[in-house]
Amino acid sequence: MNPFVLRIVFVFLFFAGTNFCQSSQPNILLIFTDDHGQWAVGSYGNGEVHTPNMDRLSAEGMRFTQGFTNPVCSPSRAMLLTGLYSHRVGIPDYIPHGNPIVSGNGLPPGTPTIASLLKEVGYETALIGKWHLGYGEKYYPKNFGFDVAEGFRHIAPGEQIDSVGKIPFWVDGESVARFRSDPNHTDILADRAIDFLNRDRGERPFFLFLSIYLPHLPWHAVTDEDRAHYEGKQLRVDEAKGDPEKVQELRRDYYANVSCADRNMGRVLEAIDRKGQTENTLVVFMGDNGFNVGQHGLLGKGNARILESQDRHPNMFDHSVLVPFIVRWPDVVEAGTVCNKMVATIDILPTVAEATGQADQLQVDGKSLMPLFRGEDIPTWRDAWFDTYDMRYGAEDHMRMIRIDSWKLVRHSEEGKNELYNLNADPEEQQNLFDQPETAAVQAKLGARLEQWMEETGGVE
Repeated sequence: MNPFVLRIVFVFLFFAGTNFCQSSQPNILLIFTDDHGQWAVGSYGNGEVHTPNMDRLSAEGMRFTQGFTNPVCSPSRAMLLTGLYSHRVGIPDYIPHGNPIVSGNGLPPGTPTIASLLKEVGYETALIGKWHLGYGEKYYPKNFGFDVAEGFRHIAPGEQIDSVGKIPFWVDGESVARFRSDPNHTDILADRAIDFLNRDRGERPFFLFLSIYLPHLPWHAVTDEDRAHYEGKQLRVDEAKGDPEKVQELRRDYYANVSCADRNMGRVLEAIDRKGQTENTLVVFMGDNGFNVGQHGLLGKGNARILESQDRHPNMFDHSVLVPFIVRWPDVVEAGTVCNKMVATIDILPTVAEATGQADQLQVDGKSLMPLFRGEDIPTWRDAWFDTYDMRYGAEDHMRMIRIDSWKLVRHSEEGKNELYNLNADPEEQQNLFDQPETAAVQAKLGARLEQWMEETGGVE
């Protein structure tokens, strides 16, 4: 096991023997959408997408304008659940399908997670939906602190499966083939989540990780109700590259998937309201990574395809790493607030640890958001976001990024692909200023900071 992860294990074992008052602990609902760019939410300024429940969370809580994550699924989920950079736990890219002994890997067994942290202090824990941190038996969610796990892809012991479309899902104690293709699959996941919320657990608090598959491709698996918002609608695509009619068609599909996720989020939030648990429930909603639908001439995230092509374009554009990031906790967070600090997936575990009284000896890469929840001015808060992405499937590239408010530097392993953007003058990242004489000083400064971070965290190329 990675020595850094091993140190975290010892910290969690310390807390396992500590008693806390369960009745005063907040419930925690963590909602993750999949491939969901920040730009595709109404409260972030998009007047075309129908997201009333996401917008409701913004109105009732705090909306973060700079919420960052890794640009692909598995590393982002590892960062969320462990509070560590993905390279710390050996997940540099998405985890491929197939026989886990041959083609897969997963979260290292024994790695502490939000679920194992909370389970040790009396929470009932559940994953409903996407896992994507390993397919084999040793990677099942219940081995990482989840009492209940529903709706995730699984490969039974001894099986070998060569196509991701053939991997069944575990739903209500049964293997369900092609569950993801059912237009009602998100409604079914919401049903399972509501069933979990309605359990009689007395004073015992809950942690629910509702991990929605949408708006990840394929986009056919949503109901007519969700598509109806966009039928025949002319959408604004002036910032996109590619055929405008094709991009409009793609966005109608994408938005319908976002709206399906939103509708079912609303159903789950209503269930919490009916239980009278709204005031003492910390709700965190975010995307696992962003997505391009025509922006930069791409369809996808950090491993996006070029429109009208099968070629890949490895990237760490803001559209791929900047996601919706909204929290609601009426007991703590003032309604309708906006925070412009840089926050990230790695911050959720330390936040939960502090919210439940377990942060004293925690050693992770993230920072607790509790001071920001309380509206405190933190002059020493992070002023840069660093990350890695080692793309291994579809193309090969090793990227290292530093992003500050006004600049972004992305280093690539492939010669001639390094990038530098002035985000104040060029927020859409259209003009690459790398190795330009006029930007030499800022490039050197950012490069030095990136090198230091890589040395400190082991994120070497």
